[in-house]
Amino acid sequence: MVTSAAPEIPDAPDPENTWAPTHYQRAILAVCERRAVSTAKAVFTNTGIKLVEGGVRLNQDMYWRLARHDLRAPLEELLTIEDLVSTSSLVELAREQCQHEPLLHLLAQDGRNAIPTSALVAPLQAMSLPRPLAFMLSVMREQFPEQYTHAMHVALVAIYLGARANWSKGECTSLAAAGLLHDIGTLHIDPVWLDSTRKLTGPEREQLAKHPIIAAQLVNACEVYPRSVAVAILEHHERMDGSGYPRGTRATQISPLGQVLLLAEVVAAFFEKYANDGAAVRLSLTLRLGHHKFPADLAQLLLPILPANNIQTGNANDLQQVQHISAQIERALAHWSQLQPEPQAPPDAQGDSGQASVFITQRIQALQRSLFDAGCHPEQQGELIPLLQDDTQGLKEMLFLVREAMWQLQSIANTVTTRWPRIASSSDASDIAVCQWRDALVAPDGD
Repeated sequence: MVTSAAPEIPDAPDPENTWAPTHYQRAILAVCERRAVSTAKAVFTNTGIKLVEGGVRLNQDMYWRLARHDLRAPLEELLTIEDLVSTSSLVELAREQCQHEPLLHLLAQDGRNAIPTSALVAPLQAMSLPRPLAFMLSVMREQFPEQYTHAMHVALVAIYLGARANWSKGECTSLAAAGLLHDIGTLHIDPVWLDSTRKLTGPEREQLAKHPIIAAQLVNACEVYPRSVAVAILEHHERMDGSGYPRGTRATQISPLGQVLLLAEVVAAFFEKYANDGAAVRLSLTLRLGHHKFPADLAQLLLPILPANNIQTGNANDLQQVQHISAQIERALAHWSQLQPEPQAPPDAQGDSGQASVFITQRIQALQRSLFDAGCHPEQQGELIPLLQDDTQGLKEMLFLVREAMWQLQSIANTVTTRWPRIASSSDASDIAVCQWRDALVAPDGD
């Protein structure tokens, strides 16, 4: 990398010292300590004053001084980094993951219609990657390596689904771009969400829900991909039943690319979270229990290759855990039944009043139907548990199912917090009931 001598950069006019770096700028500042971050072109102020030439390596102090100025173009768009992410480096990473990652190995072993590694990486080779987006991916790789690996997982699963669905090369290339870039919005929010040991507050969860919007805007601004790519990125946390975010879009309102991307994101997340704890089995059970959440035609491409019957050996605590979690589910369902206003008021056409209550009722009704279909509704447990006491594999599958059901209940509560952040200050009776149910659900043991 060609660099020039470090220049003297004047302080920005900020007499009150009010400037503070964004979360993305903080990440870049951290990367400057470990990697050679340089200007890709000259940096000018809005008044035309050149602050620094292109090809100058920045330390933290220089970056800080430049970022405080009112610049002609955002500083982050004018930077490059040592070993910048490129299509060739993405292809190399993809080939490595296809060889060693259990998820991708599972997809490659699909004997019905195997997709060779060359077909999975071809869309990555064909994909355009503008330098500002390559720089963002490079910052993610350096600062949040697990997120970078996740982005590649999602891209490869999306390509696999597109190839299995006989999508064109161009469509699979769009899937590759959407998968790789779907989470770049997280660079611009507080990374506190990455701490799995910490429960997010309402405002933090609301901020996290904005990352698909931020990512879609960043991708759209580059003007190099079809509009469908940014739309799919916006939709990657939506669900077919309308329970997702950020817009609560449902069914055919979600674009075809968005449907692939939302499923690919779930698949990748399961194999990352449960890598050593029956990821394929858990995913199979989740797709079946939550079938109303995912595009059925795409889920059917996955279910036959997921070893749903290959349940790991159970242990002595499984029965107690099934009973404990089932009791939590039963309490949550009964609590909502008690709190729900009678008769339930229709949603306020001019505001949010009542909408959260309707949302919870609809989601709980759908979940209860799925629980009955799977044979694990709390009302069915009295007859079922005695039959499973000596069936360790059956108990393990039941444990997976009730855990997934409990996760879905918690997801309903989290969605309420995200979609209606001001509900806690509402005086509407149905909104008060929603807050009471949500707060009870997220308390320890649902108490």
